[in-house]
Amino acid sequence: MIPGIEPLYQRIADAINSTIPEEWVSAEFHALFYADGSTYEAEYVRPDGVARSFSPAGDGDRAIRELRKMFRQAGHRLWGQVRFMLRADGSFNAQWGYDGCDANGDLPFDEQTELRRHEERRLRLIAGKPRQAEQNVADGGA
Repeated sequence: MIPGIEPLYQRIADAINSTIPEEWVSAEFHALFYADGSTYEAEYVRPDGVARSFSPAGDGDRAIRELRKMFRQAGHRLWGQVRFMLRADGSFNAQWGYDGCDANGDLPFDEQTELRRHEERRLRLIAGKPRQAEQNVADGGA
């Protein structure tokens, strides 16, 4: 455990919780890091199972960048992506992604892959479908 990390988790949870405009069951805040920048995406699932996109408060992005910096300063391997999952009851989980990262913890950027990923997410959210892992969180599963 990295000393002083808990307040960053709380800031991320607050950034999620403070900006969802309606009742929700679960929410997810996903960050991806590349050599030249980063991408942040967020969505939540309503009690009726419909997924919607939202923009967390700006402090959430900052808290994630600070969290990554703390990992680096503590000598831990850097992750290229992180997915924070928060339930409405306050329980919280984080999934760290290391696959494909370079020595700096950055993901390779491929424009076509990113365009395809964004389009798939856009179409999924238009249909109101949660990401599969997020649906499991909403259902109380793993």
